[in-house]
Amino acid sequence: MNTILIYKSYHKMNTKRIARAMAEVLEAKLAKIEQISPTDLEEYDLIGFGSGIYGGNYHKDLMNFIDNLPPMNKDAFIFSTSGELNDKYNNLIKVKLGGKGFKIVGEFASLGEVSPLKFNLNLKGPLGWLGGKNKGHPDGRDLENAREFARSLLINDLN
Repeated sequence: MNTILIYKSYHKMNTKRIARAMAEVLEAKLAKIEQISPTDLEEYDLIGFGSGIYGGNYHKDLMNFIDNLPPMNKDAFIFSTSGELNDKYNNLIKVKLGGKGFKIVGEFASLGEVSPLKFNLNLKGPLGWLGGKNKGHPDGRDLENAREFARSLLINDLN
């Protein structure tokens, strides 16, 4: 199975770390959203789309990339990092990918460190959005969960 993971990661590089863990297991190519064009995807059987969650949505660069894709009959999975885990973050990207002909074969989300003021007090609740929270995430357990998710994609492909 020829696989690529396309991601947008900046600030703490949380999503890049998750993407790298998955790519190891899948023996997949990693591509920053800025380094890929829609025509590059033709050779892949499985495509992962991921970013951090900003204001409740995947990064605008990733969403714009999806908007500019031609229709494709391919399998895809989505992955994200965020300050809190919430299934609703995946709704819009699933609709956009489905509208382009992609079949979503999996979803993965991990906590990511939030430190908007460049420090992290590791606060709980709404103050964490200002003073920082989820310090150290994604951690080793989060990365292993990403690897396990990737292994599940391989198992599903074999069946």
